[in-house]
Parts: sequence; structure tokens; C-alpha cells
Amino acid sequence: MAIYYATTKPISRSGGRSATASAAYRAGIEITDERTGLKHDYSKRSGVEMSYAFDKTMKNIDRSELWNKAELAENRKDGRTAREWVLAIPHELVPKDKKKRKDLKQNEGARVAIRFAKMLAERYNVGVDVAIHSPDKEGDNRNWHAHIMTTTRELSRTATGIELGDKASIELSNAKRKELGLGSTSNEIKGLRKEWETIVNTQLEKQGIEERIDHRSLKQQGIEQKPTIKMGWKASAMERRGIVTDKGDLNREITADNQQLRDLQIEFAALTEAKTEIENVKEQAKGMQDFRAEYELFKQEQQQQKLERQELEKTHEKQQDRGIEP
Repeated sequence: MAIYYATTKPISRSGGRSATASAAYRAGIEITDERTGLKHDYSKRSGVEMSYAFDKTMKNIDRSELWNKAELAENRKDGRTAREWVLAIPHELVPKDKKKRKDLKQNEGARVAIRFAKMLAERYNVGVDVAIHSPDKEGDNRNWHAHIMTTTRELSRTATGIELGDKASIELSNAKRKELGLGSTSNEIKGLRKEWETIVNTQLEKQGIEERIDHRSLKQQGIEQKPTIKMGWKASAMERRGIVTDKGDLNREITADNQQLRDLQIEFAALTEAKTEIENVKEQAKGMQDFRAEYELFKQEQQQQKLERQELEKTHEKQQDRGIEP
């Protein structure tokens, strides 16, 4: 199964972030924030295959104008100036040829991200900004992904340029959404995650690729990670001395199997990519909810096994100090 990853979070001043800085970083360009006077220059960064900013009619928008308008539209010190989606693009849809990768007509991976962005623009009448990123050089070379930023306000065009008006429905409080006969924001997002699955799987099928993505968590899919077995102090000691054991081999096989089930490399790639934006990294870490339960359980089990091994080793050392043979 191809990797599924689709998460969203707001970009807000309360987190020390701005739409102008985020857009400049995602697209690898320079943008000067007219509100603060700060220049955000990421023109030397690598890994950006292509980027597009457009409205619901697919008409291009000047990126600097769009995000400066988004910043100026918010007066609150904790105002939300944008929303970001991070999507894993199945590497099966990305051309191996470097020239084709940068051609939207030939890069089906980029095209599915554009389709999703267009759907957001049409549904919420917002401006969208899409950046297609290649895998981090130090990570998995299949980790193609897209960053999609959307305005939190509805966009219109006037004789003088673009204007941002009322808040988009997805940004309204649940109380306000209820008044309008809409469901909760969380359910809205669940539906959008499902739509990403549909868009991608439709294209995979068209390309004759058997792989599919699934928006459900591993637990919802009925896929459980295998726990590693307890090594015991003898096997652990032998492994530390470089002696291969049956238990060690089994644990290595289990670990390899589990690695295939986990798609956390996308989360790590996104976090690594945003290392220059510390607050951004923190917010991304908080927003990675899809596999948190499974991953936290896995970490707890590993920690418990580590503590048990350490306790056994201490007991063994005490026995040796007293001259007791194991």
C-alpha cells in the first residue's frame, strides 16, 4: 500500500508564525512582509520542484500580494492568517526523469496535489498556494510531498487586484457552523482527508498502478504492529558482543515488518524540512495526530523492554559481584 499522509493546521500569530514567511519558505522565494517590514528570503533553498498560487478559477495570483493581503486582513495579535495542508504524494506518480518532474503536464504526483488544492479553492472560495517538494536528501527518497496554503478568508477580484473578505466556512467556530447548519470542523477535515484518498486512488488506477492509499489509521484498518519479543539478559549481552542470536534475528525481522507499516517518515521529513522555523516545527509536531496513539504505544513498549533489560543486567552484575554464577 502506498503511503497515506494528509494533515492540516492553521498558521497563526499566536504561534509566532506569519503567512508571508511560511509562503516564502514553502515556495523557496523572497517575500517582504508589508505589515512588519521583515524580509523573508528563502530563494537559496533547494527541494522545491514547482509552486503555483491561484484562485478558484485557476487564475494565477501574485504570491507576495496574496499573503501580504492575508496578513493585513487580520488585526488580532493571535489572528489566523492561513491554513496549511501537508500531503504525501505516492512516489509511483512522480516521474523518475528530473525534467519531467518539473513539468506539471507530465508529473501526475504534482497534478493530484493541484486537483486537491483546486477543490479547496472552489469549495471555500479561497486563494491557494501549492508547493511540491522533493524528498530530503538525508531521508527516504520516496518522500514526495506537497504543502498547500489556503487563505482563511474568501477571495474576490476587483479592478485594483485581489481582496479578502469574510472568513471561509472551514475557519468558523463550531457554534457558528451549527447556526449555519454545518457540521463540526473536525468532521469537515475528515471528509477532506477522504477526498484526498479518492483523488489519489483514482489517478493510481488510471495509471494502471495497483498501489492504493487509505485515509484510515492502521488500527481502523485492522492492522496491528507486531511487538518485539523479550530478549533476556543473556541474548542481549551476546548481541552487544556482536554475537547473532535467534531472538535477535526475530526481533530484527519484526522491526523490519513494522517499518513497512509505519509512515512516520513523512512526518519526520516535514519536521526536518521546517527546522529553520522552530515554532513551525512545534506546531507540526502537535498536529501530527494520525499515528500518535499507535506510535506512543510502540514507544512505551520499547521503553518498558529497555527498563526490563537494564534491571536484568543490574541483577546479573550484582550476582557476579557476589560470586554467583548465572
